[in-house]
Amino acid sequence: MKIAMNVTRDYLGGITISNVNLLNFLHGKGRGVLGIELIGQRQVSGAIAFRHLSPDWFEHQIINIHDMPIMKKIVTSGNVKDLERKYRPIIKIIKSILKKGKPDVVLLNGTYYMPWLISIAANELKIPIVLRYAGVLTKETEHMKPKARKIFNQMEKSFMNRVDAFIFPSNLCKDVVEKEIYKKSVKRAFVIPNPINIPYSEAVSRTVERRVAAIGRWDYVKNFGDFFKIHSILKKQKWVHSASFVTGSAKIKKMPPSINRVAQMSSEGIVEFYKTQGLVICPSIFETFGNVPMEAASLGVPVLVNENVGCAEILKMSGLERMVMPFDDLKAVAERVKELCGQYILPKQLNNLRRYLNKKIINEQIVAVLKEAVDLGK
Repeated sequence: MKIAMNVTRDYLGGITISNVNLLNFLHGKGRGVLGIELIGQRQVSGAIAFRHLSPDWFEHQIINIHDMPIMKKIVTSGNVKDLERKYRPIIKIIKSILKKGKPDVVLLNGTYYMPWLISIAANELKIPIVLRYAGVLTKETEHMKPKARKIFNQMEKSFMNRVDAFIFPSNLCKDVVEKEIYKKSVKRAFVIPNPINIPYSEAVSRTVERRVAAIGRWDYVKNFGDFFKIHSILKKQKWVHSASFVTGSAKIKKMPPSINRVAQMSSEGIVEFYKTQGLVICPSIFETFGNVPMEAASLGVPVLVNENVGCAEILKMSGLERMVMPFDDLKAVAERVKELCGQYILPKQLNNLRRYLNKKIINEQIVAVLKEAVDLGK
């Protein structure tokens, strides 16, 4: 079996983490993987994330669309069909890549415009498609202007007509997509959590210092403004601590100067960073899963996540329900931060968590869905 998938290179991105995990699991097996990446920069260096993969097995195709920014195209489009016509030259390029690569199945990650474009190309070539949800596009764009919201909603809904099977990283994600996006049940739906790539064998050196951190891209749905507010509440209460925010190069307004801004790191670097923290906070308004808190918790580092984050299900099932709460009362959240910071995760709880996140089992389940899609497409 040969797989085509959309790939990204952002160290902090859940799609990159999940894809690299799956690629490492598959490396050397089958007929290989065709990775398709769409970039908006005029110039970009080679992707470090895939350098360890054999070039005879992993083919990386990069399409540059710096002259076709999505938001500018939406401004001049009346609906998603108009937008599709504007991107037809890119769809043709993707089709030529797929024709040459001859994948048996396409694995789409997320519902943003890159997987949307690939889904159109693959559907026209009658290649089976499996969509693995990574963020709910309609919810991630609900802060935008009405026209953009409408088109992105149409974009997400259009997948239903082309996708052969859906993989949801949590029941929360599945329920929201079925009830709020498609307004009906998805027939071929599988709930499979995101795998994480953390070396469990490493000794976890817990810190008793009051260090709290948030990690991720600066985006509306990630809601890191609440992390800033929690930090400010703790300072006013004279609860001595240090706070760090690991993120990309985005411009951030109104970040308290007392918060340490940390540049995004390699996977090895972020593991070492987790291990120096007393608590990792995930304040997202909504998140389909939440790789960051799962990575931290699997190392024995306590986390605190908003109840609207998909991985809250796994924390609760592992006996870590105190690490989940609504973020509607930030003073109450600040009190929970003080309770959890530096707390140990008990061995039984840690073992439960790691069983749910067993990357071998998760990747086996994903491959089984892909194989089934290929068989049904014959």
